[in-house]
Amino acid sequence: MFEPHELTLALEDLETVPRGLDLVIAIHGFVDAGAAAEAAAAAILDTLPHRGIVEFDTDLLIDHRSRRPRMLFNEDHIEEYLPHTLTVLLVEDDAGAPFLLLTGPEPDWMWERFTDALLELLEHLEVASTTIITSIGMPVPHTRPLVSTVSGNRTELIEQYSAWRPVSSVPASVIHRIEHRLQGSAPVATFTVLVPHYVGESGSAGPALAALEGVTSATSLAFRTEELRTADREFQQLVAQQMETNEELQRVVRTLEARYDAFMAQTSVRSPLTDEDGSLPSADEIAEELERYLQERRRPGPDPLA
Repeated sequence: MFEPHELTLALEDLETVPRGLDLVIAIHGFVDAGAAAEAAAAAILDTLPHRGIVEFDTDLLIDHRSRRPRMLFNEDHIEEYLPHTLTVLLVEDDAGAPFLLLTGPEPDWMWERFTDALLELLEHLEVASTTIITSIGMPVPHTRPLVSTVSGNRTELIEQYSAWRPVSSVPASVIHRIEHRLQGSAPVATFTVLVPHYVGESGSAGPALAALEGVTSATSLAFRTEELRTADREFQQLVAQQMETNEELQRVVRTLEARYDAFMAQTSVRSPLTDEDGSLPSADEIAEELERYLQERRRPGPDPLA
């Protein structure tokens, strides 16, 4: 049996790491609609100074047959093997403020031992707060600002930023187990971005932007988001062009907009997902016309929603 500390490898002397920093968790594998957490972490690492301080043993935590690592085959030999990495990094934000980032794939195995190991590390580093980012697909329109469900024990963030507060039984994830374990002992907030379900893994930068904005709201950390904003504007323009000639798709989006606007105006509509009588439209019904249209568009060239 493995002890929690056996799942980690310190990459440097942890006594040199500043105490009292904020931790951001952006791990992917569970839902992560629109690749919000994965793209947000990539944007952080692509634009800000960082170094790894602790690695988790992915050989023990990841099912490699389910999520196979990548390799580069070059003509007649394997040139590079890219193993999974699940790492805590020390990062400096755009204003030079240090913070911690945990990123990589969600563990498949040993959830409790992994959580124990992470919480031991947080206690050792005297982490000030933990902010988790994730996302789920919802029947909301791409033409409106993305909103989030906020959970945890930071009531001021929940009151200000949580747009949808359901009561439901849902599949568990490691990140929510971490939140649950921290609720009684340390400040923690999870921002779950509500992503238009028909966008899928389209390459839209909007979900990552919304996730980073949630982190900024919770921690005051500053991120470099110029490239994400440019990519999101280009994506919105391409989708608008696709919608111009499809009246049925326009009708579907207008319906989603009406539900969204009614909910955000705090009318009697219970959520942006339902009619006033509480009925929920089928995701297949909403997406059928869009998928049909996009399949036609894919034939002559690349599609931004593909």
